[in-house]
Amino acid sequence: MYDFEIERVAEEILKKKAKRVLLQFPEGLREQAFGVVRELSGRVEAEFFVSGDPCYGACDLPLWQAKSLGVDLIVHYGHSPMLGATKPPVVYVEAHAGIDVEEAVRRAIPLLGESETVGLVSTVQHLDQLPKAEKVLAEAGKEALIGGRGKRATHPGQVLGCDYSSTLSVVEEVEVFLFLGGGEFHPLGLSLATEKDVVTADPYTGRVGKISEEDRMKVAKKRWAAISAARQAKRFGIVVGLKVGQRKLLTAEALKEKIEKGGGEALLLCMEEITFENLANFTEVEAFIETACPRIAIDGIEELRQPLITAEEALVMLGEMEWSQVWLETFGGTKTDTE
Repeated sequence: MYDFEIERVAEEILKKKAKRVLLQFPEGLREQAFGVVRELSGRVEAEFFVSGDPCYGACDLPLWQAKSLGVDLIVHYGHSPMLGATKPPVVYVEAHAGIDVEEAVRRAIPLLGESETVGLVSTVQHLDQLPKAEKVLAEAGKEALIGGRGKRATHPGQVLGCDYSSTLSVVEEVEVFLFLGGGEFHPLGLSLATEKDVVTADPYTGRVGKISEEDRMKVAKKRWAAISAARQAKRFGIVVGLKVGQRKLLTAEALKEKIEKGGGEALLLCMEEITFENLANFTEVEAFIETACPRIAIDGIEELRQPLITAEEALVMLGEMEWSQVWLETFGGTKTDTE
């Protein structure tokens, strides 16, 4: 189903004279690991390792694992490039899905209602089929608009879990967005970032759905409740993510200074994996501020007794940002210190 670009990867391995190669797959592609290693081993003489740690995106490269193994090259599957030069170097394979989107788009058309202009977006796996989706929409009398490149996204019309800025160039012109891909993770973020309804078309299952204002309000109420609870706290744990593309140390240090100037206390907590178990151990902390991936706080951990808020939400708590600015700054605003 996916294009793993075996020939290109083999050429890169030979060109870089790599003898040890670390392959990194997101969860949905790991069942293909045996086949990929088999194909590559038939073309090049190299020792292959497969990372078994979680992989949340191109922000989450296994650099320290590669260094520990003495690896010459990392091959990262399923995402487009996000970071600059690294050591060891990284070959990105987007793994486009060889699955037709036409039927899913046709199923989604009734949910678009009377909307005449539709913002068309997807994850990297289906970007090559956006023109086909655009044609189907045109046949239904709807104009499809595809945004430009985003802050972190590489291609026009591409969205990431943390970056929907590619849609901002068309958000004022479209009435609704159509998302091609599986799950509700990306369309929910898209709806929050744009404040527009998002119709979903899943080419894997054929299912269609819609993220509406009601869904956005449910999230907004939870986030406002977390901010309100954090305002009562005096002892904060400010979480610094250690993943290479999520490490925002300057942001964390600035928040610590602001909290201490206001009479509170703050600890800088450094974590590779930001989980319920790791956070819950800090029982003296009254509220957590998470400066890594915003989706960890927004819809990743719900079991904590303490409020968990994002860096942008912390600025709302401190009175330095309006609530109306939060989603734009979180998903499409100014650059962070990781960049």
